[in-house]
Amino acid sequence: MEYLLHILILIGIYIIAAASLNLVAGYTGLLSVAHAAFYVVGAYVVALMGLKLGVSFWISLPCAMLAAALLGIVVAAPSLRLHDDYFVLATFGL
Repeated sequence: MEYLLHILILIGIYIIAAASLNLVAGYTGLLSVAHAAFYVVGAYVVALMGLKLGVSFWISLPCAMLAAALLGIVVAAPSLRLHDDYFVLATFGL
């Protein structure tokens, strides 16, 4: 039963990642290589707050969203006017 739960959790995680990538690449037509970095930053913040600070998951989740959003603003601000290949290179630098 633990194996099935593990597989269902992984499926849920990949569905969330695919849906958010569809929003970025599907609707705007821009390929963002930094998309995975935002995903990793959010997961890292939740893990660190849970392990080091002992904070509940539901409290650390908004903090992780805020951290990923701030990183997104830092990446988006200099690359607002970039298109196509230049945008991919700018996000690849992250």
